[in-house]
Amino acid sequence: MQNLDQIRAAAAIELCRPEKFYSSDVASIPSLILSNGLLAATAFITEDGKSPREGMAKVMEGVAAHLATPIHGIAVLAKATNAKAMIEALCGQAATSLDLQRATAEALAFLAFVKRFALKPEKT
Repeated sequence: MQNLDQIRAAAAIELCRPEKFYSSDVASIPSLILSNGLLAATAFITEDGKSPREGMAKVMEGVAAHLATPIHGIAVLAKATNAKAMIEALCGQAATSLDLQRATAEALAFLAFVKRFALKPEKT
């Protein structure tokens, strides 16, 4: 059986492989979450029509998909496989403050791995 770090690392590798994220897309997300909270940061990042945040939005979609896996035991996120659905689920009647705390902690831990596996920007 894999431990949580192995699960996070495997999911981060899968997330970064096809999308070709750059480290700059991931670098500021943890600080946004810490200063504003998971819900506000996700809403800001996935705001429609903001092309400079497209890479960050793809990362948050991956975070939402990661949090939806049952291994984390956050039942309210079981069907929330994208960022908008994650926000709705964590704001819903069934969600508790503990669910939000657990989702935030797991998102930050997962982002640490995504940041390591993201492609570094090319030097020009």
